Amino acid sequence: MIGPGLDVPGGMTQVHRTWLRAEALRGVEVDYIPTMGEGSRARKLWKNLVCETRYAHRLLRGYRPDLFHVHVADGPSFWRKLAYIEQARLAGVPTLAHLHGAWMEDFWERDRRNRLAVRRMFSIVDLVVPLHARMAARVREWGGPRVPVEVLYNPVVVREFDPLPDRSTQPAAPTVLMMGVIDARKGPFDLAAAIPAVLQRVPTARFVFGGNGDIERLRRQVQDLGVAEHVEILGWVSGEAKLAAFRQADVYCLPSYFENLPVSIIEGMAAGLPVVATDIAGVPEEVLEGETGFMVPPGDVPALADRLARLLGDPDLRARLGAAGRARAQACFDNEVVVTRLVDLWRQVASSERA
Repeated sequence: MIGPGLDVPGGMTQVHRTWLRAEALRGVEVDYIPTMGEGSRARKLWKNLVCETRYAHRLLRGYRPDLFHVHVADGPSFWRKLAYIEQARLAGVPTLAHLHGAWMEDFWERDRRNRLAVRRMFSIVDLVVPLHARMAARVREWGGPRVPVEVLYNPVVVREFDPLPDRSTQPAAPTVLMMGVIDARKGPFDLAAAIPAVLQRVPTARFVFGGNGDIERLRRQVQDLGVAEHVEILGWVSGEAKLAAFRQADVYCLPSYFENLPVSIIEGMAAGLPVVATDIAGVPEEVLEGETGFMVPPGDVPALADRLARLLGDPDLRARLGAAGRARAQACFDNEVVVTRLVDLWRQVASSERA
């Protein structure tokens, strides 16, 4: 497996670390080859060079795993990983390209050289693995109908959110939770802008934001809106503090503009929460409209406020959608389910003979 160092923050490494805990990996030896570390730009470039050199030397000395699973993002990551895949091809080792970048379409459109690189990668790997169906359609469009494609969802360990709290009655202060980087891409400022309209219908509602980023801008916004007493900004949270935030919430919200297949939505579902999110990327494969939550167009603050108010004011609706979301998380996104499918894909790639 080739990807960023397991100590590097980010969604990609969160997925890797979750996989490596799965019982479904028993009997499979995973040799993790890091390609990037933390630090300054110069330090990262040096780390990339060292990792690439070590990888090349291992291949020259006869290193031949059954397959390479290469984690690919957009931007410079794509070019780095193409180099790893080219060397694997020359060594005769099957490869799987796992697409994580939320900006792959932008990467494709930006430059003709990028398009040539994408086509090249898709023409030489044995399997392309996007995170959702919309990206799978793009892969087929860009690489042609002969490109082998299989969708693999991001995982969560559903049992970590147990025991679920009793949410059968209306709390005194029903709570909306958002987890993610505080920047415009994730939509926290849209959620803040929706708060006054929500409070008109549910005057005791609370809003909790977890994540680092432009926290001061968010603080200023809620102060200017006059809703600061209804808002709690946690900053970066992880571990038990994060689990506690999900257990204490009643609705999960992620009003993003750009995503791939956001893990935080799956975490909200695993916690038994109905979800309000935007209809982008792989979100419709997480949030089933009217069944596990609601979707709104990105930037539609009135629609966002309306769906949140509906859920906050109706405990029966929240319970029904939250239970359906939990069941979907168990069936589609639980780590054991995802890794069982992952191992099946590995076996297919290891035995493949692509024309």
